[in-house]
Amino acid sequence: MTESESIMIGTMGASASEIYDAVLSLSRSIAGRTDLPALLSGVRESLCRIVRFDHLGLILHDPDSGAMQGHILNEPGNPAIASLRMPVEADPAGWVWLNQQPLVLSSLDAETRWPEFISRARAEFGLSTLILVPLTSGENRLGAFGFSSVAPYEPGPAEMEFLERVATEFAVAVEGFLARQAAVRERDRLRTLFDITNALVSKLAADELFSAIGAQLSKLIRHDYSMLTVSNSENGQLDLYALHSTGLPFIDALKGPFDPSGMPAAEVLATGKPVVARAADIERYPSPIFGKFVALGFRSICCVPLVAPNRTIGTLALCRMTDDTWSGEDVAFLVQVANQIAIAVENSLSYRELAEMKERLATEKLYLEDEIRLDHNIGNMVGQGLAFQSVLKSVQIVAPTDSTVLILGETGTGKELVARAVHELSPRRKGSFVKVNCAAIPASLLESELFGHEKGAFTGAVAQRIGRFELAHKGTLFLDEIGEMPLELQPKLLRAIQDQEFERVGGTRTIRTDVRFVAATNRDLKGMVEESEFRADLYYRLHVFPLSVPPLRERREDIPLLTRYFVQKHAQRMGRAIDKIPATAMEALTRYDWPGNIRELQNVLERSVILTHGNTLQIAMPDLGETSGSNVPVVRGSKASQVAERQAIVKALEDAKGQVGGSDGAAARLGMRRTTLQSRMRKLNIAREYR
Repeated sequence: MTESESIMIGTMGASASEIYDAVLSLSRSIAGRTDLPALLSGVRESLCRIVRFDHLGLILHDPDSGAMQGHILNEPGNPAIASLRMPVEADPAGWVWLNQQPLVLSSLDAETRWPEFISRARAEFGLSTLILVPLTSGENRLGAFGFSSVAPYEPGPAEMEFLERVATEFAVAVEGFLARQAAVRERDRLRTLFDITNALVSKLAADELFSAIGAQLSKLIRHDYSMLTVSNSENGQLDLYALHSTGLPFIDALKGPFDPSGMPAAEVLATGKPVVARAADIERYPSPIFGKFVALGFRSICCVPLVAPNRTIGTLALCRMTDDTWSGEDVAFLVQVANQIAIAVENSLSYRELAEMKERLATEKLYLEDEIRLDHNIGNMVGQGLAFQSVLKSVQIVAPTDSTVLILGETGTGKELVARAVHELSPRRKGSFVKVNCAAIPASLLESELFGHEKGAFTGAVAQRIGRFELAHKGTLFLDEIGEMPLELQPKLLRAIQDQEFERVGGTRTIRTDVRFVAATNRDLKGMVEESEFRADLYYRLHVFPLSVPPLRERREDIPLLTRYFVQKHAQRMGRAIDKIPATAMEALTRYDWPGNIRELQNVLERSVILTHGNTLQIAMPDLGETSGSNVPVVRGSKASQVAERQAIVKALEDAKGQVGGSDGAAARLGMRRTTLQSRMRKLNIAREYR
């Protein structure tokens, strides 16, 4: 028996064989233990016969946070492990780790160096004595091995020597345990990366894809919410690309887009490096959004960049409602995941941009084909009178300014041609001129027509559709019959005009456009505002540059020029050779009031070209008066003409049994449009029963 063994036996009352058995039992009991509670339980079983203690502690140094993480095994009747985490300088185990020397605190009541630790040890565990020895394997300083008791206890030199020997044996086991933990973590991370890669190459929608990724991440990195944001180069904001919750309900404050200024995300985008922020960092991040996060209970956030080959395209952020530490391994792994996601997101954005561009071009092609079929005279306005020249001068003034224009005038006066002229004389002439007739589209479909819709936004929305606002990007959007716009849709239209941004029906992504707005109406918008039939704010937003188009009866000097233009146009299209217009016919056309304005004139002349035989135009319109044998109207005096016109309309109504429209109605019998006939009936005060 050696001298040291005699001292140990004398001090602890244990024989050399008992000590040997205890050390051997320690080696056996900790061998094969794969979790921390089992490892500490094995140590307790081996040492409880040799050393007197109530609690056994393993205190490891965490290199990521620079703190000491204590794992304390309670008395046998309560084998649960308690956790105690403190900064190195505030924990006596930190002193042992730094100095690599044992520490005996025989009376905690008398200790003043670590007040917070002492207070918690006394309050939570009722300790009186604490013994700590370094836990070191070779040059790897792991932490400290601790024994504590409720009753006062003063260990002797032999006991301390024995505890240090035990700590040396135990350090090897702990090092192996930590290495196994690291290997398991690495295996799990690789497996998770593999699963995330499989998810990324799948054909999932963005939200489904990120939910799959979030579920994989939650297995390795504990968090409550995860967000994927994409930087919007046009407005400097972050668009919320996807959001995932691990179980808690979604919080409205997490829904984007939002300005990243004064937030951790701004620092990430500027530096391209990860940022970990806590609730205590609120002065460092003065954004109201960050303050709202803290108020909602968020305690920490880890935000990493989405780095594409040529730029940082956004951020991946994990949020916690607890103060748990973000380890360096967690952050490094999150960066790896973000690198994979960044490639997929960039591809997704590129694909979406190409798809939207393709759809926009296809829609624009169809739209232009429709316009060509309608045979509009794009930008060609015919006239030479003073009223016409006044309109043309106003168009030339406002066209280059990019301001909103409101065109006012009766139906058929050529408001659309004026709108096209504004577009053709503007810097946007190379862009599209897109028309929306607010009166021709059902109210239930008008929002989708204007702003587009996402797939599944409503019944029948089997695919995503681009609206006219997007189609008119870099061009002009003409809102015809704006007075028929449903009242409930007007606030969204106002926002789109003011902010040049909107969301598709059923969508959450804000879309920005660059559009010049031109609106037209034949209604009294100001009167509608007074009667609460039209929003005042929208009216004043449209009323930037009002432009009134005079009715045809106020520009009679232009009727001959318009007549020759329409006759030549229709004759050429039909392959007719009509080169003569009788003076009496032209006089009759000039004297007529044209309640349907230019549209009515064009229709009358087209019908006349169809019915003309030979090269002399034959006017086919009973409204103008009696016709000669050559079917050329003979116009009487104004009163006589009105009397004849009234008689003709009444007779036609009687023949049609009071029916105005339809193939057998009075309008068809007179060779005019239903709306034109109704207008003439009102003017001539014809009985309402015929309307």
